[in-house]
Amino acid sequence: MPLKFLPKVSLDSAMYKVVLLLALAVPLSTAAASIAVGAGTLFIIVWSVRHRKLPPFDSNILEVLAVYLVLQIFIAMTSWEPVNSFREVFGELHRFFPLIFAMTFIKKREQLCGVLIATLLAILINDAAGLWQYFVQGEPRAFGFNHTPTFYGSFMLMQLPIAIYIAQLEILSPLWRRLAVFAAGLSLICLVLSMTRGAWLAFVIVVLLFVVLEKKYRLLTAKICAGLAIIFLIFAIGSAQIQERLTTMTSTKFQSNTERVLMWKAAAEIFCDYPIYGVGQKMYFNAYNKYYIPPEARERPGVIGDGHTHPHNNFLQRASEGGLIGLAAFIGLYAYFFWKFFTQYKREKIPFGAGMTAILILAGLQLEGLTDTNMNQVPIMREFWLLAGTLLAAENILKANH
Repeated sequence: MPLKFLPKVSLDSAMYKVVLLLALAVPLSTAAASIAVGAGTLFIIVWSVRHRKLPPFDSNILEVLAVYLVLQIFIAMTSWEPVNSFREVFGELHRFFPLIFAMTFIKKREQLCGVLIATLLAILINDAAGLWQYFVQGEPRAFGFNHTPTFYGSFMLMQLPIAIYIAQLEILSPLWRRLAVFAAGLSLICLVLSMTRGAWLAFVIVVLLFVVLEKKYRLLTAKICAGLAIIFLIFAIGSAQIQERLTTMTSTKFQSNTERVLMWKAAAEIFCDYPIYGVGQKMYFNAYNKYYIPPEARERPGVIGDGHTHPHNNFLQRASEGGLIGLAAFIGLYAYFFWKFFTQYKREKIPFGAGMTAILILAGLQLEGLTDTNMNQVPIMREFWLLAGTLLAAENILKANH
């Protein structure tokens, strides 16, 4: 019998509001975003109990995520500390929820516009916070509503493409499109002010990737980038900190660089000792700081800081904590979504459609992830999967309106 004591819930309406809240909250408040994820999960459970079935999620994506999570569970079972590793697996599970929410419950053009406008407002607020911190409060590096300037750089690599996408989306009014152009400019400035060298390099390579894929726009892109480069150099001349960040990119004497190299070598050693299933999720901290830290490392517990929890490289983290199984699962998951975005881009046949935007966002994050571990951070992953779900949903919505 149906559970009559449960309140009647219009699932589509309720979940659209959840996605709206996520779009506004994820860049600004982890707590508010968690409330939205929890509320969305509750709505789906109530609806499923009442109707005795699940909503019609994309079965192919669910299968890919299921395979990935099963492999993560196996790694956790073999972990040095299974309880901590299983806690991390559960934490990663709910980071996928924004993807499922957005893909399933953004169904109409008005809903897509609403989510993109909420995303744009969050971008503007996050940018304003970074500018205030740097120019008014005198912070050496802007970080906005994110925990660190490095994570802020990751957000800028997502904000820039989605702002450009919004700016050329014809279903939005000219006011919102002009505001998106303004937001893209602010995000580029905030990317510089984050002083995140890995994000700077990632941005340059992402631009090159766009040029490779879009041959027609090579000259225009070159002109825009030349102008931006001149502006950046002028700004750098007056900023000793930017000059310092630039000169240390390849310095073998800069402590941040040398410590990263030591962590990379240690991660490789862990992988060699535990090649199949690694030491377990969240176990890099114990493995590195207790057993594999080189004598020459200065950043160690009790000396400088509390020890490193990750090797500042997405792939080396997965290899050391998950072995070949974890590394294959990580590469396979994002290769699948890169293929999905690329085929969407080919179908759309426009220079900056939803598929291209998703490609550039994913590429930017993974490229920055070569020098920092960013694909395990809750706010970053929630934002990525939310944008991915929104952009995947956009194709069918826009196609239906032509």
